[in-house]
Amino acid sequence: MAIKLSQTFFKSADVVFIGWSRKHQGFCHMVRTAFEAQGSRVHPVNPKHSDAEVYPAVEAVPAQADLAFVLTRLEHNRALPAALAAKGVRRVLFNSRLSVDDSLLAECRKQGLETAVACPMMSLGKGLHRFHGWLSGVERTDARL
Repeated sequence: MAIKLSQTFFKSADVVFIGWSRKHQGFCHMVRTAFEAQGSRVHPVNPKHSDAEVYPAVEAVPAQADLAFVLTRLEHNRALPAALAAKGVRRVLFNSRLSVDDSLLAECRKQGLETAVACPMMSLGKGLHRFHGWLSGVERTDARL
């Protein structure tokens, strides 16, 4: 059974964006813009990216982020819970079930991380994104309603 996911889960002054990608550039920019519109600073992470503003690892991000958004596939995420917990992250948002399985969620809980599996656009977006969020149980409690 799914639980309702409050918009407060998506709130953070700093967000670590794991899996920033040229391949999915449109989606990445849309998510970044949505987080920035709510006042978050976004710190992209991708070890294969050569852009100076993209960090090679979670450990290289200079900010203290409360939230991590994970876009990478499951096989790249096994070591993430320990790295995120060591960095001080408290909440992890996995974009889809391609990014996480039950054992990874259990490891996150063991590391003290609160987790959710949802596209951030279901809370931060508009139009069809919001409708999908409503169907999925993502609450929106901001003043724009």
